[in-house]
Amino acid sequence: MKVMVTGGAGYIGNELVYRLSAEPSIKDILVYDNLCKGNYNLFTGLRKVPGNNVRFIQADILDSRSLRSCMEGMDVVIHLAAKVETPFADQNAHDFEQTNHWGTAEVVYTAEEVGIERLIYLSSQSVYGQGEVTGTDHPRVPSSYYSISKMRGEEHVMRLMEKIPVQLLRCANVYGYSKNLRFDTMVNQFVFDAHFTNRVAIHGDPDLTVSHISVYRLVEVLARMIKRDMDSDVYNLSHRNMSSLDLVDALKALYPDLETIFVDQHIPLYNLTMVGDERLKDMLPGDSTMEEDL
Repeated sequence: MKVMVTGGAGYIGNELVYRLSAEPSIKDILVYDNLCKGNYNLFTGLRKVPGNNVRFIQADILDSRSLRSCMEGMDVVIHLAAKVETPFADQNAHDFEQTNHWGTAEVVYTAEEVGIERLIYLSSQSVYGQGEVTGTDHPRVPSSYYSISKMRGEEHVMRLMEKIPVQLLRCANVYGYSKNLRFDTMVNQFVFDAHFTNRVAIHGDPDLTVSHISVYRLVEVLARMIKRDMDSDVYNLSHRNMSSLDLVDALKALYPDLETIFVDQHIPLYNLTMVGDERLKDMLPGDSTMEEDL
């Protein structure tokens, strides 16, 4: 099997490439990334990828010529490449639109032209906007430039579902350790602050509750999906719901003297919780406590 991973040098992609490289059935992994984040750890990490089946191309998903030449001959494309700028998801609308909308369109057009066998697209729970999401039929009401661009990207992916197997994953907020670690997510920032400053600051309503999944669990689901025949459909992927206060309580079990600062706690924020798809449940690794995940 030959697999192409767009955004394969990023926060999620880096870990996915390591995981897929250990799969005997995968003979060729093409990492397609423009390195706009300066993510070089895939090449300079302390440990090399397990197999000798990883190649790298530095290119942009908006480069249709490069995209076509790289995608030809691939069996599966996992499309992770995206512009993600938490907490600045409502700034620079043009950048989000170009990468997440039209970049995804280029990936879909090229996949259709070269005749790949399968496409897996990582979208976001943010397309739902807010509320308690129990199924993929929940209304999509995106509330930021980022989430709007992801929803528009979804439209192109859905168009391909009638032609080839396509799995569209609306994923909960991702956290956890990666060799290309992000600190612009609430969980990772809190863990960093707790460890190095023994102090965390909660901005806005401390009861804000959002669905989360660790990068380890997400990568494992993606790796297991590749080996299964699955219906072309939309899937919600989530592991646990946690509020800012839940996270602080878990951190205090690890850092008993942790100081908590509340900033503008009177400002209301909208909850977004999502029930994970039952069809993905058996692909999730065994459960653990929040403290173990952290």
